[in-house]
Amino acid sequence: MLTRFDFTRPRTIVLAAVLIGVLAGLAGAVFHTVATEPRIDEAIAIEETQAPAGGHDAGGDEAVVSRRDQKGAGLFLAYALTGAAFGLFLAIASLSIRTTTGGPFRRVVVAGSILAGAVTVAPWLKYPPNPPAVGDPDSVGERERLYVLVIVLAALLLAGAAHLSARLRDRGWPDDRRVAAVVAAALAGFAVVFAVLPGSPDTIGVPANLVWQFRLNSLTGNLLVWTLLILGLGVVWTEAARRRAPAQNSMPLSAEIPAS
Repeated sequence: MLTRFDFTRPRTIVLAAVLIGVLAGLAGAVFHTVATEPRIDEAIAIEETQAPAGGHDAGGDEAVVSRRDQKGAGLFLAYALTGAAFGLFLAIASLSIRTTTGGPFRRVVVAGSILAGAVTVAPWLKYPPNPPAVGDPDSVGERERLYVLVIVLAALLLAGAAHLSARLRDRGWPDDRRVAAVVAAALAGFAVVFAVLPGSPDTIGVPANLVWQFRLNSLTGNLLVWTLLILGLGVVWTEAARRRAPAQNSMPLSAEIPAS
């Protein structure tokens, strides 16, 4: 089946990454349906009991999308679109990496690790998410700006670390020294960024164990999507390249030797 797709064309790689991303996103939605949505329901129930009589409910004056749709079709659609976006970013990043060793799988793993670290892990470490209905609704805009800022800064730091690693490898640094130097530089950069950025603007009004269960489930679900996407694209791309190599080497001699 893979022989029908030409993975030497960037468009094919992008399409494959998007499709695999959709499937990975649906797997993430299944995980959240089982593990995360019950925590959200508990948080909403607590916020509703703590809301003053006649005040705003936990979901605002009027819910645009019902809670049933949010944890049903809406959840699966959102994660399918998220997986597709992750796949697009991964394909572009993988095609942009210049490497002469490791083949497509290594390119995908390196690009995916940088993206997952920047888009998922770094923002989670600085501004871990809270369940819906937890926190001040007026701070949503500020939280979103800080979240995007962390992603941009983390992407720059991780891309710089990858560039530093390549430069040190070209200079002949042993792997142990090179890895230690790159990790130390990246940790120092993140320490500065996390120290300079302000703390979370939200106050938590639900039990801490419930909030941290939600946060850990959120991180696990997103890393599950990234893992399935990286492994899926890496394996498919590598298998396609492996199957294409024998076909190129088995060209008929008549096509190579001109007639006398």
